[in-house]
Amino acid sequence: MNNKGFTLIEVLLSVFIITVAVLGLYNGINYSYNSIEKAKEKFIAAYLAEEGIELVKNLRDSNFVTGSAWNNGLTICAAGCKMDADDAVLDAVTPTAFLLIDSSGYYSYNAGGTQTIFSRKITITSINADKIKVSASVYYGDQEFLLEQYLYNWW
Repeated sequence: MNNKGFTLIEVLLSVFIITVAVLGLYNGINYSYNSIEKAKEKFIAAYLAEEGIELVKNLRDSNFVTGSAWNNGLTICAAGCKMDADDAVLDAVTPTAFLLIDSSGYYSYNAGGTQTIFSRKITITSINADKIKVSASVYYGDQEFLLEQYLYNWW
């Protein structure tokens, strides 16, 4: 009995099975890597949105320390503003610029960093004399992360 043909079929079948397994493993690793990158971008967007809210809170608190009206400088952002930790006030121009990241890992709009895929827009809506709604939208790629918070005149 001649077993050479049967052995060749077995070898071809085993190579096919191993190839399918390796390709499946490769696709799984590739999917995991892409998911990790998307999660990383979403975390950065969340932190940048939270930073935007905190910058507005800081401006409100600075108004208290200087004795200014609590919402001084906060009423110009109905159409959207940009602000980063290097700025003392909100920029009333609708932001279209991407945030830059410097060698220390800080995000800002100032020169001296590498362009990122993130841009941030802070919108402030006056609800009444003692209440405003702050919205921080972070755009990255075709995604948007939105964070909203109400601030009050607490003094």
